[in-house]
Amino acid sequence: MEGVLNYFFKNGKGLKNAVKTNGSDIEILNKAEYFLKKKDFESALEILEPLYRLKGDDVHLNLLLGEIHLEIAQPRESFNYFSRAIQLDPENPQSLYGIGRVYFLKGAFDKSAEYIRKSINRGLKKAEVYNDLGIVYNQLGDSKQAEESFIEALNINPNFTHAVVNLSALYIETDRYEEAIYLINKYSKNGLSNDDVIFNKGIAYELLGNYDEAIAEYDKILSKYKNNIKVLYHKGYCYLNKGEVIKAREIFHKCSRLDPYNENIQTMMALTYAIEGKITQAIDVWKEFVPILKDVQKKDVKIIPAKISPIKIVESLDYADKKKDRKIEISVVIPVLNEEGSLLLLYNKLKNVLGGLGKNYEIIFIDDGSTDNSLKIMDEIAQKDSSVAIIKFRKNYGQTAAFAAGFKYATGDVIITMDADLQNDPEDIPKLLEKLSEGYDLVSGWRKDRKDNAITRKIPSWIANRIINKLIEGTKVKIHDFGCSLKAYKKGILKNLKLYGEMHRFIPAYAAWLGIKIAEIPVKHHPRQFGQTKYGLNRVGTVLLDLITLRFYTGFRSRPLQFFGKIAFAVWFISTVFSILLFISKFIFEWGVDFQTFLMMIMFSILGGMQFIIVGLIGEIVMRGFLEAQDKADYVVENVITYGKK
Repeated sequence: MEGVLNYFFKNGKGLKNAVKTNGSDIEILNKAEYFLKKKDFESALEILEPLYRLKGDDVHLNLLLGEIHLEIAQPRESFNYFSRAIQLDPENPQSLYGIGRVYFLKGAFDKSAEYIRKSINRGLKKAEVYNDLGIVYNQLGDSKQAEESFIEALNINPNFTHAVVNLSALYIETDRYEEAIYLINKYSKNGLSNDDVIFNKGIAYELLGNYDEAIAEYDKILSKYKNNIKVLYHKGYCYLNKGEVIKAREIFHKCSRLDPYNENIQTMMALTYAIEGKITQAIDVWKEFVPILKDVQKKDVKIIPAKISPIKIVESLDYADKKKDRKIEISVVIPVLNEEGSLLLLYNKLKNVLGGLGKNYEIIFIDDGSTDNSLKIMDEIAQKDSSVAIIKFRKNYGQTAAFAAGFKYATGDVIITMDADLQNDPEDIPKLLEKLSEGYDLVSGWRKDRKDNAITRKIPSWIANRIINKLIEGTKVKIHDFGCSLKAYKKGILKNLKLYGEMHRFIPAYAAWLGIKIAEIPVKHHPRQFGQTKYGLNRVGTVLLDLITLRFYTGFRSRPLQFFGKIAFAVWFISTVFSILLFISKFIFEWGVDFQTFLMMIMFSILGGMQFIIVGLIGEIVMRGFLEAQDKADYVVENVITYGKK
């Protein structure tokens, strides 16, 4: 965390020397400083906010609280503290710098550039500030000013790694490969080394066609991180272009073991066989479909380094117009219903997390009939980011329909689901993916420390989870929290899955009955900060009825007569037993009811059994029709909104 904390700690001031204090406050500031150095920002806030009520006119305390709220992605609070600091000291450049970064988090890049530039004009001429300004200009599409800002950062500090990585990435993006290599060599002469810098140099050599030099750079990284799949992929690509097909195939095979569901890797494996004329082996590698094999263009595999800015809120320098041509590896599906307060924060958090994974991704918002400004905000996000798509429903169809639409549209090898209210934490996504890589097909989140109302949410959820686990106990799968929306799925298990009612929460139960490998991990859960919850006690009955329906579909969907037949035979058996008992009591012991009542009871028992049989037969017909028409959706999509994406 840069900015104010850099000012406090790296310059040796410490909190107690920066904030005006008396003796009783020193212990509070020492504790806050301890938590901040551990990056435990929530604990630091618990200590500092009561102090702020007493010392709200201290500029440095406002700056510090603004910086902390910015770090935990709470721009509204951060903006208020920075604005208060400007009121107290209009000439303080650190406040302007903070507001500039808040605007960046909100996606207002013009405003961000304006305020960061103002902070520089007020004297905040630091390498990290110019670097952040360069990143903002790059987001605005102004490569010239971005380049000038990165160069100025390096003029101030020639060893500032972030600026070297960003500037070299900019050179690569604009096809200035020799300049990127020259810059990196100049940086390396100072005896400094960084994996992102080395990777950029390898990319530059690769795009120049100097494959031996590129391999040498990639080997430097692989000597420390032998399973870095991105570096391995590029090394294999270099060998392929050199004509060393066997070496390339060995590397792609290793990549395939590390990520068996990556279609790009399977394509390259198939290509190595096809080059040798081994078409059968190529088809065996790529089982889903056979691509049209053609020469690989160098920019098709161009990967620019992930975000590295000190402010931690910057997207990679990338070819936005090429994203649509890339194989999507991760799809994030998010239903939205009147969540205008949380959408920008959610998007920026997701962008940070997904950008740091080094994988191609897409974010799919499903507008489930929102009546606030949610659609407008999502549209503004999508205009700036081609990886974002919006599915707009004609009206409100419910969360399950929204997930179903998202699953149908998603193209990723892995599909992540989550709510839009920020109670799920995007920072848990890497943990889900890590667990998924252990061989599981579905990883479900467990809100172990749930921040919801006990009566309306936690207790009904606990009861429902117990019932569901009882119904699936034969599968040896136990899930603590079926209702948690934060889940990761391999694409295959969602293929052709029909959802209705409240069925989305029962996908793990459905998967358990099918024998799919399932895992559960604890995830964070935050109190709702924006909007109103859409859940309540009225959903409990619906959920339980849907569970019974799901049990029928999973156990008897292709043979409903078996389901109803078992009930019919049970009724017939019970009616037969009672008939015998009534016969004995009436005609042997002369007890019980008169003959007419006895006859009616037997007839109703027989008719009841017959009705179950008839219902079963009707169910057989209806179910066959349902299965044949399974591609018909239970919702109407009014529009799919994308910008620069097919």
